[in-house]
Amino acid sequence: MGFLKTNWVPILLVLLAAVFIAQNRYSTTIEMFWLTVTSPLWLILLVLFAVGFAAGRLSGRRKAAKK
Repeated sequence: MGFLKTNWVPILLVLLAAVFIAQNRYSTTIEMFWLTVTSPLWLILLVLFAVGFAAGRLSGRRKAAKK
């Protein structure tokens, strides 16, 4: 029972991620310039999230370095 008390947030996040993936399994096409990518929507959203996260972390480091 102690495992559930200490790890309920990660378990909830994994369950939400599984539901998100299950609901967004259909393929979508992204076109940018000459590049066309067809992939499941959840994968495209995951990649865009990772790119945004990386951009935010990099811009945050610049602000911290200036101080």
